[in-house]
Amino acid sequence: MIGKVCILTAPYYNATTGRNDFKSRPALIIGEADRGDYNILPVSKVSNRANLDADCDVPVDPSVYTKLSLTAMSYVRTHKQTTFHRASLHSVIGDMRMDYPELYLDVMAKLDGYNKKLIEEAF
Repeated sequence: MIGKVCILTAPYYNATTGRNDFKSRPALIIGEADRGDYNILPVSKVSNRANLDADCDVPVDPSVYTKLSLTAMSYVRTHKQTTFHRASLHSVIGDMRMDYPELYLDVMAKLDGYNKKLIEEAF
């Protein structure tokens, strides 16, 4: 599953209702936390461009990376790693590692840079 782009059900804070809700969203699987969980990076549209991070967000243009089945310009958010249970995953929509290895390596390099910075700043 590592390197696959999947659709999963993810929690988010709904500012309109003032409570937590759920939505389906794409995510890149980057590891297996244990037998029941995957480490993922969200793949987001990021409607407010001011929220983009040049050091951490990797652009994914659906017209270039057609095999990933994304419908809008999206960004792999390497500074927002999280863990999801495999039951949250609904479907595989692409294989970034196999079909777009250069993009996958770019994502992993930015993730590595972010994690190194995070650890340095913790000490």
